[in-house]
Amino acid sequence: MHAVFRCDATTDIGFGHLSRCLALGEAFALHGLACTFAGKFARTAKDQIEAAGFKHIGLKAPVNGIPRGDEETAINCKHPADFVVVDSYRADVAYLKHLRNAGFATLVIDDFCKLEAYPCDAILNFTWEAPTLDYPKAPALILGHNYLLARRKLVERRKQSVERQRGGELKNLFVAIGGSDPKGLALRIVRVLGAINRDVVVRVLGQASAELSSAVECFAKGSAVIAPQPDLSEQFLWSDVAITGGGLIKYESAYMGVPAAAIAQNEGQDGETKVFSGAGLVFDLGLADTVSDDELADRLNTFLSDAAMRANMARLMRSSFVADPSGNAAKAILEALER
Repeated sequence: MHAVFRCDATTDIGFGHLSRCLALGEAFALHGLACTFAGKFARTAKDQIEAAGFKHIGLKAPVNGIPRGDEETAINCKHPADFVVVDSYRADVAYLKHLRNAGFATLVIDDFCKLEAYPCDAILNFTWEAPTLDYPKAPALILGHNYLLARRKLVERRKQSVERQRGGELKNLFVAIGGSDPKGLALRIVRVLGAINRDVVVRVLGQASAELSSAVECFAKGSAVIAPQPDLSEQFLWSDVAITGGGLIKYESAYMGVPAAAIAQNEGQDGETKVFSGAGLVFDLGLADTVSDDELADRLNTFLSDAAMRANMARLMRSSFVADPSGNAAKAILEALER
């Protein structure tokens, strides 16, 4: 079988859609499927796809931004697609209808249940609140955190990570806003942290600008800005705590048993982070656009100083996820498409 992933990954769009599609592609590969990625990809995104062992087709515009015929050509590639995986906030009802009318079996990776209809064969939403959302009953529904799309190296190293004790003294702190950081939140977080605790070793995921590198220098020896990488398994194993954005990385941190505080980059992330926080799996720092630096400092100080809270969070994380959620997702999808 041949699966085509229609997603995009640029500094403007972000890299979360690609990361979770790569996780699903890795799980599909264990079932013998061939996978191709079609989309608008930055060079670093192409490198990640190639490092994972997949082929890619570069397009000039993101989902729903090129002529329909070009979409069909990209999806069919050199070999006709058995099904298409669509992961993009730009995919609307008309776009999905077109894929169906063109004869493609389609899986939609979704987050918020915002469309008025989902003309597709299956919907995957791995967010915590997904089972409570009012999706239409026609397509197969694959909902909830037991289907988290975790990269294969995270799956392989989870046991080692969750067995680490993380309720004691803080030594290693990981800042990972996401594959892109258009609002400069990593720099903002680092500056606020510098006024709270400079005795920790801080690793910041991002592009090493002079400003960010200078801000990181005030922390303990070994602190550094680290380049974006194909997976974060090594960083999660190293970390005592993490400060994340409000997207996929907060889920990855929870899956790996790393207590995390999350700052949302938009209102959609903010609402979903509050649900995740209500389950005890992340500490909510608020919405970036509305939380002041003073408020951010107070919340970070609360999170970093409460060892008991962080230890309890780590315990919940260990018990809340199945060992191989992306494997679960691949199996459920293939079963749904065979019906």
